Amino acid sequence: MSFTLHNRARSWFGIQEGKAFSRTSAPSKDAPRFLMFDAFYCCLLLGLDLRRHGRNENLETAEFYRGYPEEYRSQAELIAGLLVDAELARQDIHENDRQTIEQEMVRLLDLRSTTRLSSDGDQLLNLYAAAGFENLEDRIPPPDNLEDFMVAYHALWSSNG
Repeated sequence: MSFTLHNRARSWFGIQEGKAFSRTSAPSKDAPRFLMFDAFYCCLLLGLDLRRHGRNENLETAEFYRGYPEEYRSQAELIAGLLVDAELARQDIHENDRQTIEQEMVRLLDLRSTTRLSSDGDQLLNLYAAAGFENLEDRIPPPDNLEDFMVAYHALWSSNG
């Protein structure tokens, strides 16, 4: 799987050299790390919750990461399940329609893949993350640091509740 960011995400998150919020002063050695994949994941969760895709033309052409970083590898099945759930809901597939559910699972999943997703599933993950980024961009201003981002991100989720 090749992960790609929304074409405005790098500047919004202040990503430089693979690290987010680099536009601020250098973090202390004790500051938590927040990397590009963390930014992608935050956007992905929003997009999956919204049940909305972004558009291919809004994705960067170059991948920023292939496969899951070590910290996310144990979450492959969870992320795959969230994707399947979002797609079933987005397409309004009823839970009793087992044949259509099975067709969607076959289309989206590949258990031999490190991400547990097929190429269609991989692409949809990027599109959901793009939609999540657009929602984030519309609802909160670009943060200068991780702490401000996390407070705003939490407030965004709390207001959706």
